[in-house]
Amino acid sequence: MKKIVFWLHRFVLAYGIIMLSTFFMCLLFNPASELPVVPFFGRCILFTLVCMATLVVYYSKAELTLRGWWIRTILHTVLLEAVLLPLAHHWEFWYGPLDAIIYASFILAAKILWHLIDFGQSIRTATQINKQLLRRHNHQKQGEN
Repeated sequence: MKKIVFWLHRFVLAYGIIMLSTFFMCLLFNPASELPVVPFFGRCILFTLVCMATLVVYYSKAELTLRGWWIRTILHTVLLEAVLLPLAHHWEFWYGPLDAIIYASFILAAKILWHLIDFGQSIRTATQINKQLLRRHNHQKQGEN
């Protein structure tokens, strides 16, 4: 159950980042655009599911080294661009070469935002674990005295 909640949390986070990126792309480059709401939200959900599927790149039976993490992060970035750009073009989210560059930069910015949020959540979790370990250590010391 915890894994389902974990992946649901990641899905909502990715969906939110996609929606935020879309908002800023439209605001900056096409403020007069009108999107058909239902198909657009459906495509964003599919977009998010595709993004989540690409996370398989990070799967490892052993803990990743820093070098391994960087290699997989670069591979994941290339994979995201290779999968999302054609899909977005098929759905007419972008049209020409300049649009492709802008769209690719927004995909990269969204990935960076994802890592910043994930890093912040990891720090919070590590802090909570360290507090619990400190409490346990202090409790064991009191039991010895």
